[in-house]
Amino acid sequence: MADEIHQQMREDNSTRLRVVISALAMLYAMTFLGGFLQDTQYNFLNYIFFSFLFIGGGGLVSVSVKATQTRATKGFLFLTGISTTLLFIFAIGYEWFRLKGQHEIEASIEGLLYLLTLFFWVGVIGSLVLIRRRP
Repeated sequence: MADEIHQQMREDNSTRLRVVISALAMLYAMTFLGGFLQDTQYNFLNYIFFSFLFIGGGGLVSVSVKATQTRATKGFLFLTGISTTLLFIFAIGYEWFRLKGQHEIEASIEGLLYLLTLFFWVGVIGSLVLIRRRP
């Protein structure tokens, strides 16, 4: 009986992790699409999307430490969470230098944002592939 309850909890955690990772991926897609609103009156949506990414990434980092997954899965979960928090930080820096008119620094930070995006998607895909229900 106790083994069945423990197994049920593990399956619920795996499902919850998949939902969180999928939600972060969808939110990042919304953030990417919101980037086209950069020089419009709707630019505030970018700030909202990046804030949600930051909150979700911070929550994912705390959940990944406590997860009952393999070490590789925890690593991908941690990579996804850290990259979302760093995306938020560098997006603020990007906006700061863009609004100040310092285009050389803005271009450098934009390159870092692309690299962090790559890390994010590697983490998302790796997490979704490796999250499994244990027998």
